[in-house]
Amino acid sequence: MKFSLDTAAKTAEIIGALAVVVGLLFVGLEIRGNTEAQQFTATQTLVAEYNEAITSINDSGFICIYIKGSSDFNSLSQSDKIRYSIQMQPIFRTFEQLHYSAMHGTIDANVYSGFERQFAAIMRLPGNKQYWAARHDWFGDTFQDHAEKVMRENEQVEPANFPLEECD
Repeated sequence: MKFSLDTAAKTAEIIGALAVVVGLLFVGLEIRGNTEAQQFTATQTLVAEYNEAITSINDSGFICIYIKGSSDFNSLSQSDKIRYSIQMQPIFRTFEQLHYSAMHGTIDANVYSGFERQFAAIMRLPGNKQYWAARHDWFGDTFQDHAEKVMRENEQVEPANFPLEECD
């Protein structure tokens, strides 16, 4: 069977078009895999940053300030307010980064949902609401709006009554 030049050109066009489609599918799969890998890495990084930030709460010199501050930030001495703020700032900063990352889809949505519930629980405590009122301007406008929304949507709870004998 003889192919004319016209038939050969049309056949080559069809094969070329199919090759482009297959190539685009391959590129799409590669981009998707790369996006998932980047999302996984970003999620791991933010979880590690959060874990590092909360480690300071367990410090024996800070745990009492944390318990008192989350109950009533305004009752802390000026030096303890500063210490509380310095210790809490990385925690809130990590929540801010988690929120921005979730807005842009760069972290796992399921992992973020757990952090979002934890953030809501932290913002239910009266001392943390007082802390936020005093320090909210340290954070970006978008996160400020988000935190205010979280506080509006979640009832304040009274903190657990921890024995503080070793704190006095």
